Amino acid sequence: MLKLNTPLLMPLFKPAFKYTLFLLSYLLLTACNNQTPDENITVWPMVEDCSLHNQACLASNGEQSVSLKISPDPIPIAMPLGIELTVKNIQAEKIELDISGANMYMGYNRVTLIPDGGTGRYIGSTMLAFCTVEKMQWKITLMIHQKGGKQIQVPYLLETQMHEIY
Repeated sequence: MLKLNTPLLMPLFKPAFKYTLFLLSYLLLTACNNQTPDENITVWPMVEDCSLHNQACLASNGEQSVSLKISPDPIPIAMPLGIELTVKNIQAEKIELDISGANMYMGYNRVTLIPDGGTGRYIGSTMLAFCTVEKMQWKITLMIHQKGGKQIQVPYLLETQMHEIY
């Protein structure tokens, strides 16, 4: 029977084990960064030059346009918000509004907007989560789902400021 001398072989196994562990870790971590953009998603430029606090904000791409209005004015934190959306020259199967914190993770907040009469108008309601930072930056993204798995994403930027209540 063949007997291995384990103490003599350990110095050979340690570097091989470390190398294998390093290689597996590297492959797993780099696989996360090798994401290719989804060909079915078209992302419009961020709407930054319009204040959702006091007006509807228009985004356009060629003949297509989207107008987003959030009420009440100004937009409060931790209070119900009314969402009004008008789309032009876009055939939508479903439209969702996604709210995420740009400077702090605020959890999952996505609502489906409901068609209001077949005129390109959609409505819904949501709220901004309460946050402990003085100035909170939000990314509000309209996700317009179309036939064939196509999607248009329209991102808006919103900043809220917490006011002390006396």
